[in-house]
Amino acid sequence: MKKAIIAVPYLTGKGGTETVIKNFYDAVVKYSKDSVWNWKLISFGGTKYPYWMKEWQKKVYRFSNKRLVQLGCYALIMPFLIKSVLKKYKPDVFIATNPVIWSLAYKYKKQISPNTKIIAWYHYSFKMKNVKTKYLNTADKFWAISSGIRKELISMGVPSKKIDLIYNPVSIINIKKVPRSYKQNHFIYIGRIDYDGQKNVSELIKALNRLKGEWHCDLYGNVNSETKKRLLNIASENTRNNISFKGFYSDIWNRIKEADVLILTSKYEGFGMVLCEAAARGISLVSSDCPMGPQDIINEKNGFLYESQNILQLSGILSNILSFKNKLAKPNAVKKSVEKFDYVNFYNRVQNSLNNEGF
Repeated sequence: MKKAIIAVPYLTGKGGTETVIKNFYDAVVKYSKDSVWNWKLISFGGTKYPYWMKEWQKKVYRFSNKRLVQLGCYALIMPFLIKSVLKKYKPDVFIATNPVIWSLAYKYKKQISPNTKIIAWYHYSFKMKNVKTKYLNTADKFWAISSGIRKELISMGVPSKKIDLIYNPVSIINIKKVPRSYKQNHFIYIGRIDYDGQKNVSELIKALNRLKGEWHCDLYGNVNSETKKRLLNIASENTRNNISFKGFYSDIWNRIKEADVLILTSKYEGFGMVLCEAAARGISLVSSDCPMGPQDIINEKNGFLYESQNILQLSGILSNILSFKNKLAKPNAVKKSVEKFDYVNFYNRVQNSLNNEGF
């Protein structure tokens, strides 16, 4: 049986990467008992909330939660740990979500496990995260999670033959739909809540300020007191009265009892996992047309794209939804629109990538 390792750095347990790793287990590992692949998760740093790795066959090297200590461990301890992993398991495939991890594995495999193939599986924009070009020369293959990431890699000099577009795995078939209000006025936001960083939630608040009539928006995700204060300071009185900060929940979809539209205001994404998760539950989508992700997901059957940082366009779309000028597609149609990302299709893409002739 062939051996495959997925290697990750410290992850809090609250992000999209964790959801993808959990879904990967369900889509590929759990349902591939007849597969020739034996999968193992290696965590270099551990996690604060371990629900996402619960079912995995795994090895966890725990570091401190403190960022400076983590960086010290990565610099001093990581090389020895990766050498140890390669020597102990001699995997056929070593898949890493972090540039430092895959580059070290690529460096040391030559002496320890020369037949191991290194796959870079990055969950962010390479350019927006300022990933150095040297890391693009230290992998045998790249798994792109969106067509935007694939284009980005090619523009940075990675040959197209080294890139496989696999998207992200989303549970769709057995997922229950979230009830709608049918007034088209119940909005939700799910994700990290920052002011004008990647998630750019201030843009959402400014657009909501321009809305008239009855509406409500629930915001789910971690937010520190300073960011919350800044967001409330730019909110109109009407907006303050109609938004609710709900906090973070690992079982978020069990908490949401009603929603018509999920809104995403990101400046950039890797994929936009939450868009697929919402659509799988029949929730319509409104998202910025940021460089990566949403373009693969949103179409005329499930929602609307607006020009990133164009507050007037976003508020116009939301106003037209409230007035029914933009009539939302029915939940079943929205759910069907993202079926290409379901577990079966994802499993097939992964298997095709691993079984490619010459790899």
